[in-house]
Order: sequence, then C-alpha cells, then structure tokens
Amino acid sequence: MVFPDSSSDIKLNARGLARIYLGTWPYIFAELKHFIALLGMTLAMIGVGTAVAFLGIDILWDSVGQGNRLSSAQAGIMLLQDTGYVDSDNLTSEARRTILFRFLILTAVIVVVTTTVFTVIQMYKAWILQRVNQRLRTRMVANAEELSLRFHSQSSAGDAIYRVFQDSAMVTAVVDNIVVVPMIGLTTLAMQLAIASLFSPWFGCLLMIGVITCVVLLVVITPRLRKLSAVARMANATLFTRVQETFQSIQAIKAYGYEATNHERFVVESSEGIDTAFRLRRDFAVVKVCTGYVLVLVLFTSDFIATEYLLEGGTVFGASLLVLFGLSVTAWTAAAHQARRGSVEAFNLTFADLIRVWCLAQDMAVGLGRAFWLLELEPEVVDAENPEPFPDMRQGVVFHNVSFSYQAESPILQDVSLTANLGEVIALVGPSGSGKSTLVSMMLRLFDPDAGDIRIDETDLRSIRIEELRRNVAIALQENVLFPVSIEDNLRYAAPDVSDAQLREAARIACADFVDDLPLGYQTELGVGGALLSTGQKQRLSIARALVRNTRVLILDEPTASLDAQTEQRVLSNLKTWAKDKVVFIITHRPSTIRDADRIVFLKSGRVTEAGTHDELLALGGDYHRFVSVEATKDAKDGNR
Repeated sequence: MVFPDSSSDIKLNARGLARIYLGTWPYIFAELKHFIALLGMTLAMIGVGTAVAFLGIDILWDSVGQGNRLSSAQAGIMLLQDTGYVDSDNLTSEARRTILFRFLILTAVIVVVTTTVFTVIQMYKAWILQRVNQRLRTRMVANAEELSLRFHSQSSAGDAIYRVFQDSAMVTAVVDNIVVVPMIGLTTLAMQLAIASLFSPWFGCLLMIGVITCVVLLVVITPRLRKLSAVARMANATLFTRVQETFQSIQAIKAYGYEATNHERFVVESSEGIDTAFRLRRDFAVVKVCTGYVLVLVLFTSDFIATEYLLEGGTVFGASLLVLFGLSVTAWTAAAHQARRGSVEAFNLTFADLIRVWCLAQDMAVGLGRAFWLLELEPEVVDAENPEPFPDMRQGVVFHNVSFSYQAESPILQDVSLTANLGEVIALVGPSGSGKSTLVSMMLRLFDPDAGDIRIDETDLRSIRIEELRRNVAIALQENVLFPVSIEDNLRYAAPDVSDAQLREAARIACADFVDDLPLGYQTELGVGGALLSTGQKQRLSIARALVRNTRVLILDEPTASLDAQTEQRVLSNLKTWAKDKVVFIITHRPSTIRDADRIVFLKSGRVTEAGTHDELLALGGDYHRFVSVEATKDAKDGNR
C-alpha cells in the first residue's frame, strides 16, 4: 500500500478554502451553537461601540463644544430633562458643564461594562477554540492508532508528535483566523463601508479603490510568502527532529564523544530556523507598511473631501439612514466630519487586520496539509462489512500462502503456510529479519496479508470483528514495555476486571514469584520503564500480563531471552500445562526453548524452509540443524565468560 504524500500543501484559493471549511466543519459543527452565540455577542458589541462613538462625537463637538441643543434621546441617555437641554437652541455654560460631567460618568460606565464584556467574549472564544483543538487532537491520535504497522514502520514518531501538538494547534488557529475572524471582519467592513457611503458615495468609492490596490499587492506577494513559510516550517521541523534525537540518543552521544559535533549541527540548524522565520516576518512587515501607506492615503483623501463639504456647509447624503447607526446629523458639521473619520478609520483598521490574518494564513496553510494528511488517512485494517464474532476455536490456526511486504520491492513473507493445532506450542525460528514477528503480528491484524489468508478454524481473520479478535489474542512483546505505575496496574493493563486470584495465577505461571518478596508486593511502583526491576523480572511480568487475559491464542516474542536456564524451564513447563486448550506461538533463538516446543517452524528470507519436531529437523541436517549448532556455540561461549 502506498500512502499519500505527507507534504501536500493547501492554497487559499476557492478549492483550498473549500477544503479548509469542509475539513474543519465537523469540529465547528460540534460547537456551532457556541460559534453563533460568539458571533452574535461580537456583532452586538461592535454595533454598541459604533453607536457610542457617534453619540460621543455628537455630544462633545456640537453640544458641549458649540452649545447646540441635545436630542431627546441624548438627554434621556444622560438622565437629563428636556427643559434647558432639548428645548433651548443655545445651551448655557452651566448646562454645557452639566452635560460634560454627565457624559464623563456615562463614558466611565460604558468603558467598564464594554471592557468586561469584551474580556468575557475573548475568554468565551478561547474556550470554544480549545474545545475544537481537543477534538482535533483526539481525532488525530485515534486515527493514528487505527493505522496499520505498515504505516508506522514508514513514519517518524517525532513527525507524528509534531503533527499532533503543533499542526493540530495550527488547524485551531485556522478555525479562528479563516472562519471566525473573517466572518466578523467582513461584517464590520460592510457596516463601516455603508456608514461611510451614507456620508458621501465618494467615501465608499475611495475605500474600494484602497481595497483593490491592497488586494493586487497581496496577489503579487502571496506566492513569495508561501515559499518562505514552507522553507521556515521545514527548517523548524528539522530542528525539532534534531532536539528529539539528541535527548533520545544522549547515552550514545556521550559514549562516543559526539557532544561537540552534535552541538555544532544543532547551532547550524537552529540558526537556519531563526533566519528563515525572520525572513518570513520581514516580508510580513513589508506588506504591512505598503498596505498601511495605501490606507493612510485613502484616509487623508477622505479628510480633504470632508473638509470641503464642511466649509461649503452642505447636507449629509444619507442623513436619514445614519440615524439607524446612532448619529443624528443633517448638515456637515465638525461632529459629522469626525464621525465620518471614525468610520473610515474603523474600516481601515479592520481591513488592515484582515490583511495581517491573510499573511499569517499563508503560513498556516503550509502546515494545514500535514494536519489534514493525518486526519484524512484511511486505516488499512478495518472491520468487514458484516463482521463475525470470534469462533469457538475447536481446531486451531491456519496460515495459507501468506505474503506480505512493507514495500513492494522488499517482500517480508512469501507464501508462508503452517498449521497450529489446539493445544500445541509452536516455535518460530530463523535468522533476524526472516519475518517471524511480522507473521505473528498478523494474528492481531496489526496489518493484513498482501496475499493468502489466516484462519481460525474455518473463519478468515479479516471477517472477525477486530475488537473481539484482539480480545482473544494476547502478546508478550520482546521489548518488555512496562508503565510507571504499580505492578498490579501493569498486569491489569489489558484486563482491568480480572480477579486477584487470576492475577496471581498468571504471575505463578510466569514464575514472577519475586513480587511477593517486594515490600509493597503488587502495589510496588515500577518507575519509568520498570526501572526498579532487572531485565529478567521485567520479562516475567510481561509474560504474566499476557497470561492474565487467558486468551485462546498467546504470542510470546523472545519470552525467555533474559531468563536463567532454570527459570526458563519452569516457565516453559507451566506454559505447556496452561496451553492444553489453546494455541501458543513462541518466537525464540534459544535452543533450550525450541527443544520443548510441540512443533518447530523455520523461516528463512520470508519462507518456511523446514517444519517438524526438534529431533525430526535435526535429522534433516538442514537450516535448522545449522541454526541450532550456531546458537549452541554462542551459548557455550557466553557460559564460559
């Protein structure tokens, strides 16, 4: 199976935007009611802010500054009566002072209330986006867990970690900057454009000319921004990998005196990461300055036209509709001049923010391909359309002409056929890389054969529900993976509901009797990687953890490699007794382990070359005979050291 290119990019054209919206929609939809509430709250506050700004300009310039009377609405807002404030053409000094005092109190209240509300809105938005981020991360990890080992064998663990922690946050930023911010920003632009045009259609035309000029500039520079973003991300991904490798390989780095060389490489890669990020930010700054010049020119031109209107004393173009936005002006006054300027400035600030978001979105889009790639990968191993339950298992397991490869040009298994009958212990033997672990991993459907099939009795593994299959097949891994929790929690990891008696019986079969000698027994905390135990003790606990599930099929990968001869014999004897109604596969190199198996299957270069009992295969004088002779010689040398 060939997996899609992990470096696929997303362009912010119609197709790219459609992919972003479609890709993020399931996560947005889950929080849709919150997004709608957020949008409503934000637009309401923008409307209130616009009305308050117009109200302040009108009161300060016309009423306090020039002594013009208040409107009934303005007097009502400041809790003033009509007499002396509304019905008088020229306000007295005392009245103007009172208006100013009331206005300052009103302003203070409005500032406190709006600041509080805006803070709540920002916290609400952060809460929503974090919920989206959580859903994305869990979906990415869940999808990665569903992918076969064929995928994971071709992928870097560091790259997957970077995708989950960095690229998932990038998708959340995209939800904010390409979904939420543009919706609010475009709505604000439309509102401010309408207000500016109501003062005079010329102002609307000027704003559109400025927008078109800035858009042309963005079209020209966007490809360069994307290229710089890609280079910067690649450089920082390389740096991330270097840091990860340094800490993972610190023992080898010290052992081989590689500190200075490794540090030099880190300095070079770190400098490259900083330099590429700086070049990207430099171009962002250039865009900001150039678009800023255009928008300032638009503002100054509109100031000039508005000043001409003020000097001529003309009427405001859409005065009757401006009332809807909280401004009651009919003629061009200083208040109207400032209100118009506030509208143009609000338009410019919002548009400048959208330009900033557009520039940042280019960087986000480069990373989006990586996040969507992991989100959109289809698991190779899936349940059948109508999955069957795990069979009663009365016969055993049959591998029939099984072939498999991680890459087409390098086959791992070729036409492997073998039968494991109920009650048998089957030893899989062969040189490293012969496909032994790959073969037994197929029993768990960690990946499926490219050709052939595996059957339990007469049931194809691919027709059995994956969850039930893995519940009935246990494996003790060669790496002896233990968690930094208690021994009991480690043993219950895959079977949390087993009784204490079952737990101790599994430990007895695995000869993990050392647990009872520990001060805290089964409650002993193991530390990271089971640091408190010897390698042999870890191995026995790993076997016990597989046994505690009491499955019909048991797979042991090098189960006794770290055990002394006496303990090994005890474990194997216990296993043969335990496996009377089960099938056990043992992968091993130790002749003592092989000898006690019911049947031995020898694999070489992905093929079964010999199969039979220990004595039968020795008599053949073939691959198995030579293998046992070499291993026996190694054991003898190790014993003489």
